[in-house]
Amino acid sequence: MTGPISIKADIIPYVDEYAQVVRSWIDSEETLFNVCRGKEFPPAEDIVEGWQREDVTSYLLLADNKPVAYGELWSRPNERAVEISHLIVEPMKRTRGFGSKMIDLLYQRASERQGTIKVVINLYGENEEALGCYLKAGFELLGTTTHTVGLRMVRLVK
Repeated sequence: MTGPISIKADIIPYVDEYAQVVRSWIDSEETLFNVCRGKEFPPAEDIVEGWQREDVTSYLLLADNKPVAYGELWSRPNERAVEISHLIVEPMKRTRGFGSKMIDLLYQRASERQGTIKVVINLYGENEEALGCYLKAGFELLGTTTHTVGLRMVRLVK
């Protein structure tokens, strides 16, 4: 990573009261596909609620006490890994460093989990902004995903 991310924000555990706010950030078919490989736009009213599962830890990034990004950590015990998934930034905050900050904070949380040796991200679609964000956050291209067309990126835990 080139240096510390200077955005003043922190992550908190996700709470259901923000489901519609997060859903509203899915502002196009392209965003829907990039975030969750969804194809039916607009997304279902309960799409964010559907992402919540027992084996998923969801977070919101707050700046000035307002949510500006959402992301999840998925345990991948067979790989001794944690996957960052469903990462989305509020449209008016994109390209301002909030995605990089969210990834950095999610990586920190993931790397603290016992037995984790790597953090992975799957990138679907041709999202150059997301690719740049992941590279800026210290992730490296590992190859292609195995279950669908996309890129698999990794950052080893130190």
